[in-house]
Amino acid sequence: MSFVHFIQLLFVLAILIAVGVPLFRGLSKVKLFEKIDKSGEEYKHLLVRKEEVLLSIKDLEFDLKTDKISEEDYKSLRNRLEIEAASILERLEELETEKKKGKKTSEPAKVV
Repeated sequence: MSFVHFIQLLFVLAILIAVGVPLFRGLSKVKLFEKIDKSGEEYKHLLVRKEEVLLSIKDLEFDLKTDKISEEDYKSLRNRLEIEAASILERLEELETEKKKGKKTSEPAKVV
């Protein structure tokens, strides 16, 4: 009986090797850790925050129409959200400008 188990073990190992080698062959080419691009991460965060603020403004308008909040509260909250949205848009523009400048300076000059 032990010889049969040994043959089964060899068979299972052969299958694992046949399946595993192609799967793990490309891992040496892939970087497991990359440097974090802080401006890129900030840009992504700001895009998400911009969407959240815009949705908050829509929700606020709905709340006003359904009389869940007063006109004074609506104006106050809307003003704060608009200020936040404006600051987010300004920062997004700054990051886009920095990114464009970075690309232009890193590109080699073309000689015609």
